[in-house]
Amino acid sequence: MCIQERKEYSLGRILPIAETFYSLQGEGYNVGKPAFFIRLCGCNVKCSFCDSKNTWDMNNAQWLSIEDLLSQIEESKAENVVVTGGEPLLHNLNPLCELLHSKEKKLWLETSASLPFSGKWDWVCISPKAACMPLETNYAYAHELKIVISTAEDLLQLPTYIDKVNKETHLYLQAEWDKRKEITPLIIEHIKTNPRWTLSLQTHKWLGIE
Repeated sequence: MCIQERKEYSLGRILPIAETFYSLQGEGYNVGKPAFFIRLCGCNVKCSFCDSKNTWDMNNAQWLSIEDLLSQIEESKAENVVVTGGEPLLHNLNPLCELLHSKEKKLWLETSASLPFSGKWDWVCISPKAACMPLETNYAYAHELKIVISTAEDLLQLPTYIDKVNKETHLYLQAEWDKRKEITPLIIEHIKTNPRWTLSLQTHKWLGIE
């Protein structure tokens, strides 16, 4: 069941954390850049190919204040911060963004965009999921649109996305990891005839890093 209303777990001063770590962005436009990752618990989409299913259960969360998160970020010396999930927009992200921006951090959001936006972001990656599509108004926030391709039929749906985003939005196609050997060649052929799209690889998985 697709839920597209935010459930307020807190006022946003504390957040349910699945994990935090300092690494490199592994995919999409910012690939290869260092960033501190904040992975939040809670998900309204629950994709079958999700590689972070531990985030679905809120009972797995460690609740941390945004000040505690800032301390971790400052200890890492990271300038870029990725907020991901699960689905981060389940939570009020305004206080986190206000605090981190006051410390001149660059904030990147990874989201299905299936819920109302909160927070102010320097970069927004929207990854639509068929089970719970983005709210139509949310496409305007996308600096980057990243589509995970699981079947050849998924490629037939791509023209509908181009009409929803700005001309400046970067468009990426990424194979579902477990099907990458069969799907990646199809993506390459599609991009060769539809050059608005770019190939995205999950380089962190190839490298064996977080």
